[in-house]
Parts: sequence; C-alpha cells; structure tokens
Amino acid sequence: MSRYLYALAIVVGFPLSGFAQFVDRGEYVEVLKGVKLCSNASMDVSNGMFDPENRFWRVMSNPRLNGTQTVEAFVLERVYDRKSGETTVEARPYDEGYATRFKRAAEHKGMLLMVSPRDGQVEATVEICKRTK
Repeated sequence: MSRYLYALAIVVGFPLSGFAQFVDRGEYVEVLKGVKLCSNASMDVSNGMFDPENRFWRVMSNPRLNGTQTVEAFVLERVYDRKSGETTVEARPYDEGYATRFKRAAEHKGMLLMVSPRDGQVEATVEICKRTK
C-alpha cells in the first residue's frame, strides 16, 4: 500500500513541479531561465517609470554563484510598414545582458523586486507576464 501512495505522489507531484518558475534561495529568489517578466504598470507609474506597460524583461541565464542572473530588457514599439500599410507591434531590445538579483515583494503577493547587485536599489517591480492575444 505504501508503494502505491509513493508512486501516486511521484506521478501527481512531478508534473506540478514543472510550473514552479521561482525558487526561494534564502533572501533572494531564483527565476528559471527564459521566463518573461512584465512590469507592474500601476506600481511603476507611481515610481516615475516611463511607459511601463510597453516594457518587459526576459531572464537569460541560470543563477551564478553570487546569486545574480542575466536579464535583457525589451520595449514594445509600433512599427508602420509603408509598403503594406499595416502597423505591427515588435519587441526591440533596449538594454542587453545585465546582471540583477530577484527578491520577493513582501507587500505584493506573486511579484518580485529586481534588485541591483551593485547598490541594492530596486530597479523594478515585476511579475510573470500574462498571456495576451
């Protein structure tokens, strides 16, 4: 009977473990490589960030020994094609490959703080991007 329960726990728990995109590592949080993080627009407008709903970050590395991870910042821009007359939205990199650390935002459940490893200053409050059509 105990083997059956053990096997059931593995079968049920293994697929659920694939959904964990943040792993707590002491004071900081490890974010899986490839995760797309969006700015929390309502919070960042109050912090003076320009046009936060058109920015996002992608985690480009696994954590290093010092706890930092490489992220790339992108901005969404409308691009008009003069030949076809169509307007599209494209992601353009505006800050490539810089190191940051992530912390849980204590006062905002499910959100992270991007913290500068140099001086500990909070760069942005982010969350996993919601899928849009």
